[in-house]
Amino acid sequence: MNIFFDLDGTLVDARMRLYMLFQHLATESAYTFDEYWSYKRDRVSTKEILINHFNYSDYRVKEFEEKWMKYIELPEWLAFDRPFDGIFEFLNELKKRHRLFIVTARQSESGTLKQVEQYGWLPVFERVFVTCQKEEKYNLIINAIDVKKQDWFVGDTGLDIQTGKKLGINTAAVLSGFLSRERLSEYAPDLIETDV
Repeated sequence: MNIFFDLDGTLVDARMRLYMLFQHLATESAYTFDEYWSYKRDRVSTKEILINHFNYSDYRVKEFEEKWMKYIELPEWLAFDRPFDGIFEFLNELKKRHRLFIVTARQSESGTLKQVEQYGWLPVFERVFVTCQKEEKYNLIINAIDVKKQDWFVGDTGLDIQTGKKLGINTAAVLSGFLSRERLSEYAPDLIETDV
């Protein structure tokens, strides 16, 4: 059986990275970590936060978004990421019986592979797919892997669930990422787990 894992929010806790970069770019913000993530888990976009809470103009929002995309995967920000507790042991057990893949929407394939290697995960995964913001996760998988209906896609976003459904495979949503149970339920995953 093939199991496809999203990376950020599913295997890696990237919340501190995103929060710290938001605070760095939105210098007006005095949000605590929990305040910021209460908005994000309720699917409030960064643009909405900037406009409604800090009175950003369209120009300032565009400037913020450009800097965000430029900085978000730089090594100094990726350094805030942490693998979720017990994930390596869990993946090693799964690998004994299944083929494991990472499928992520990150921009940099080299940066992603470096981080996965740093965590010692490369031997665990058959392949690491990176969209580089140019292709959909669905296309990367369907063009490379012979998927079966018993396969699984595990992720923390609605898009992950939609990708699994489009592939015709099982879907599992995890609450360790960026959306609340209520928001994830809207996408009707086959399972919703506290974490992987």
